[in-house]
Amino acid sequence: MAAARLPARRLPAKSQLAMMAMRCSPPLVAAAGHYVLAAGKVHADDTPVRVRAAGEALADRRIVGFAARASAIWLCYCFEKFLSEQCMRVITSDLGEAIAAVEKVYCPHTVKVLQGNRGIDAVLEAHDGPRRQAVSLRYAAPVRIDAGSFDNLLLFMSCIDGSAHATQGRRSVGWSKGQTLPLSPNLSSRLDFDRYFSQNSIRLDKAFVEQVCASMIGRPVEAALCFELVPFAPSLEGAWHQMVNAVELLEAVDLPVRSRARQHMDELLAALVLESHPHNYSGLVRKESKPTSPRVVREAEQLMNSFGAEITVCEIARELRISLRSLELGFRRARNMTPTEVHRDIRLRAAREELLNPAKGTTVTSVATAHGFAHLARFSGYYRAAFGELPGTTLRRNRPAS
Repeated sequence: MAAARLPARRLPAKSQLAMMAMRCSPPLVAAAGHYVLAAGKVHADDTPVRVRAAGEALADRRIVGFAARASAIWLCYCFEKFLSEQCMRVITSDLGEAIAAVEKVYCPHTVKVLQGNRGIDAVLEAHDGPRRQAVSLRYAAPVRIDAGSFDNLLLFMSCIDGSAHATQGRRSVGWSKGQTLPLSPNLSSRLDFDRYFSQNSIRLDKAFVEQVCASMIGRPVEAALCFELVPFAPSLEGAWHQMVNAVELLEAVDLPVRSRARQHMDELLAALVLESHPHNYSGLVRKESKPTSPRVVREAEQLMNSFGAEITVCEIARELRISLRSLELGFRRARNMTPTEVHRDIRLRAAREELLNPAKGTTVTSVATAHGFAHLARFSGYYRAAFGELPGTTLRRNRPAS
């Protein structure tokens, strides 16, 4: 079978979606929202199937009831990007074709089919982001992959089905369904997959993760970052998948490529693995730091006020040449708050100022994303806790007369 890109889907226009939602009562719309969120939780392994199934069921009028129809339509729309031209999908039984496609995503490598001359039925899906790449891959055959030195490839490979074995340098380990294995760059690497092995992997930009690591330890990363070749601990496994799901739901929102909301989420993803999985800088990350001085805390607050959502706490630590931990301890001592909490309060006040003085096209969503809030429900909760009303209430009260 020839390799092919995923065909474009005809999805409802936004105006049609709005009309469908308006025909539903608020409880039904809420039910639709819960359905979409539930679908997002399994996005890592079968949302594309759900999207196609929902589209087909809608076309055949097999979905009845406003809530169910709205759910399916919104599901198709929210994951439009997943099925857009930015999503590469290759289906092939030709080994050479499969290798060429995977090399575009990962790195140069060779693949040997084990147990005789049995063929493959490879399926590859890749979704690009500015600092991360999501990849789904299966060969449907036992294979051995020689990935060379894994040039600049920092990969977190989650096993969805089957089992596999990895060797990097002098270390070897096996992992199976429900486990995620970090694979570090610039190490001699070999992978063995059984015939049932299916992976969902996240490739993080190596330079970006090392930049976050440098912020955490308060000094440049000199030696290449290298994670211990063992599967994630169960607690990290659960947190990792929740974070990946949150990032993928954010990708469904039509945000600019350089959105600060995206960068905040990327930093959280990088910080999660740097703090929770052993690597060659773990000792420095966990090293007890001294609180930074009140003067540096004030300088950090000046940066927060000056740049708002245009700067992250990691970037502030780098700018002030201190570790992230030292900055956190300094804020706790001087303000009894973390720098993240102080930064959030500053961004909330800036968002409120914009809602108090809205332009004609101002919306709660545009204000939230402009000030670095990726999760609209949490933004509303933070806003109400700070100001005693929802952001929509502030906007309606101050919206200019038509």
